[in-house]
Amino acid sequence: MTNPSQSNSPANSPIAPDETEAQRRFAQYRSTDPFPDILPALLNSADIYDYVAATGMIFPFDQKKLKSASYEVKLLGKCVYWDEDGSYKSEEIKEGQSFTLKPNSIAFVTLEPTLCLPDYIAVRFNLKITNVYRGLLLGTGPLVDPGFVGKLSLPLHNLTANSYKFRGGEPLIWMEFTKLSSNNRWRPSTGQTSAIGRNGQYKPFRNQPCDVEGYLHKADPHRSIRSSIPNVIQSAQLSAAESLKSAQNAASSAENATQRLTELQRKFTTGALIGVGLSIIAIVISSWGLGGLFLSTSDYLNNTREQNLDYKEKIKTLEQEIQALKKRINQLENSAKRSTQKPPATPKASPTATP
Repeated sequence: MTNPSQSNSPANSPIAPDETEAQRRFAQYRSTDPFPDILPALLNSADIYDYVAATGMIFPFDQKKLKSASYEVKLLGKCVYWDEDGSYKSEEIKEGQSFTLKPNSIAFVTLEPTLCLPDYIAVRFNLKITNVYRGLLLGTGPLVDPGFVGKLSLPLHNLTANSYKFRGGEPLIWMEFTKLSSNNRWRPSTGQTSAIGRNGQYKPFRNQPCDVEGYLHKADPHRSIRSSIPNVIQSAQLSAAESLKSAQNAASSAENATQRLTELQRKFTTGALIGVGLSIIAIVISSWGLGGLFLSTSDYLNNTREQNLDYKEKIKTLEQEIQALKKRINQLENSAKRSTQKPPATPKASPTATP
C-alpha cells in the first residue's frame, strides 16, 4: 500500500521525497518559472517530470505513470452519492477497497494526488479510454486554473444498464499540463534560461492499434454496453398503454352504468304510471263500496310506491358512480398523454479521452 506522504519515485530521484518538501518547492517556484526556456505549449513527459521535480506540483508522483504528453491519476479518497431512496451517502475509498457505480447513477469521486499548480501551468483531464468505452461519462470543467492547490473531485456518470466496480488506487483519468504564454512576472531574471538543471526524459507513445470492437471487449468483455435510456422509454410506453387500457375499461363501465340508469328510469316511469292508474281504479271501486277489493288495491299501490322509492335510490347511486367513472377517465387520459409526449433527453457525451 502506498503511503500518501511519500513519493513513488526512486530514492535517487530529484522528485520531492515527502509532502513537506513538495510544499517547500512549490512555495519557492509558485510565481517563478524555473524553466523559462520551455515554450508555452502542451507539456511533453520530460517537461512534466522536470516541473514536478522543481515545483512539487503533483504529490505523490509516480514517474511510471507518465505517457508522452499526459500523466495517469488514481481514484482514491472520499466518494459522495445519493442512493435510490434519495439518501445522502459518503464513504472513503481506500487503497484496494471496491466501489460499485450502479446503472443510471452518478457519484462524486476524489483523485489521489494533491495538486499545487504554479501560476504559469494549467491542467485538463479526461477518463481513461477503457472507461470511455464502458459508456461512462466524466463531468469535467474546461480547465483547472493555475494556482490551484488541493485534491480534485469529479462527478462520474454511469448512463448504461450495467454496474461497474472500481477499486481504490486504480487509474481513473489522464491529466495533461499546459504552460501559459510568457509573462515577465514569473521569469527568474532577464536573460536567464533555466534556474536549475534538466533531468526529465521524453516518453514516446507506444501505439497499440485496436478497432472499436477491441476497445469495447477490453472495457467489458462479458456484457453488452448499452444505455439505460431505451429501457426508460419502453417502460413509459408500457405505462401509457396500460393507462389507455384502463381508460377504455372505465369508459365501457360508464357506458354500462348509463344503460342501467336509462333502464331504471324507464321502469320508474312505467311504475309511476301504473301507480296512478291503480289509484284511479281504487277511487272508483271505493265509490262502489267494494271494501275488500279496495284494501287489496291499496296494498299493491303502497308496494308500488316503495319500489319507486327504491328505484330512485338506485338511480342516485348510479349517477354518483357515473360521475366518479368520468373523473377517473379524465385522469387516465391525461396520464396517457403525459407518458407519450417527450422521451428523456440523451445526455451529450464527454470529449473522448486520450487513448
